[in-house]
Amino acid sequence: MSAKKLRAAELMPHYEELLLAGAELPLVVSGTSMTPFLRPGIDTVYLKKPDRKLQPGEIAFFHRWDGSHVLHRVWKIEPGKYWFLGDAQDVVEGPLPEACVFAYVTQIDRGGKKIGPDDRLWKLFAGPWRYTRGARRMFWLRLWRLPRKLRSLKKER
Repeated sequence: MSAKKLRAAELMPHYEELLLAGAELPLVVSGTSMTPFLRPGIDTVYLKKPDRKLQPGEIAFFHRWDGSHVLHRVWKIEPGKYWFLGDAQDVVEGPLPEACVFAYVTQIDRGGKKIGPDDRLWKLFAGPWRYTRGARRMFWLRLWRLPRKLRSLKKER
């Protein structure tokens, strides 16, 4: 039996209901705002209803004012308010009320390998990477050009 793709608008009401009931649910990542840490169409995140205050660096699933659902990292917290930032983005979103968060990521499945908060890569993106805001675009442009540069150097030899 193959997996069926559903639009977020169809799926999310059911997901939210199950999460509120205490279920931990998988969701295949579908956007690029959390690259390079989360890879769309490849990585599956496991979501759980928050049972505590989330911390900066954790990945939250939340509602925007327009009703859309977003998976981004918690960037900043103040009492009752959250600010969010995608790993591939430089623009912080918020403040949004704490009530907009309905799930957080507990682990990631990457090709059968489970990645959790104790993983080095997870810690890198939850910690130091959060402070690269403003330089991310330049970093990715340079990284993207690197393979071309290396190929041209190889040809010169």
